Amino acid sequence: MRSMLKIESGCLRGKKVDTVKDMRTRYTAAIVRRSLANMVDFENKLCADICCGSGVVGFEMISNGAKCVTFVDTSNLSVATVKRNSENLSVDHSVVIIKNDARRFLESYNGFFDIIYSDPPYELGIVEDIIKRVHNVMNEESIFILQCSKREKPVDSILKNVRIIKERDYGDTFLLFFEKIRNL
Repeated sequence: MRSMLKIESGCLRGKKVDTVKDMRTRYTAAIVRRSLANMVDFENKLCADICCGSGVVGFEMISNGAKCVTFVDTSNLSVATVKRNSENLSVDHSVVIIKNDARRFLESYNGFFDIIYSDPPYELGIVEDIIKRVHNVMNEESIFILQCSKREKPVDSILKNVRIIKERDYGDTFLLFFEKIRNL
């Protein structure tokens, strides 16, 4: 039997999303996804879901009005699952799927997003690498939202190009909101 998640908010609320058939994939809790939808205006925004897994957070963005979501993951299983989910939800016209390592994507992508969300695997050092590179895909109005373990909350010394503007605590999980540091 396939495991499913439900979209928590917006026009696709209640629709089901397939999960990735990989025990290493961890899912963003429903309460966190509902909170995101209440805190962030996705309407007509260009968004990215980096380390996307099944894509459930990106599909929440689309459900809440995002114009387009670029899904990025290094896993073939994740990429196939996002493609299948986008077709099942009939939102494939609002989706770009890129199979790439998050770090390489953030170094090579030639454009900007209004909202970037990332929920990288915990405690593999990827959180710090993403924080060091995310400014490359941000303009001065962009928001970067990072889901991370409390044990991986970034230290000030790596915050050279972005700064934390808001944080939310969900047990062992933090949602951290960043803005790009403006050049003087």
